[in-house]
Amino acid sequence: MATRYLSVKEVAALLNISIKTVYKKLGIIPGYFNLGGMHFFDEEELLNGLKLLATRPNKTASQFHQTRDKHGLMK
Repeated sequence: MATRYLSVKEVAALLNISIKTVYKKLGIIPGYFNLGGMHFFDEEELLNGLKLLATRPNKTASQFHQTRDKHGLMK
């Protein structure tokens, strides 16, 4: 099966977010690459990365605050 590459518009529809949000989150959304100024997502990497993000344990609020100083900045 050939690798399928998704456009920003397709990823926005898949994730049910705006195109603008996809552009804001390019560095966070898995499978992203830039080719000649155009933005694409490797579909397999995107889906696998999202599954990984969805199944990893979340930090609790107390763990989150332990990693910040009294001003709310990361230590």
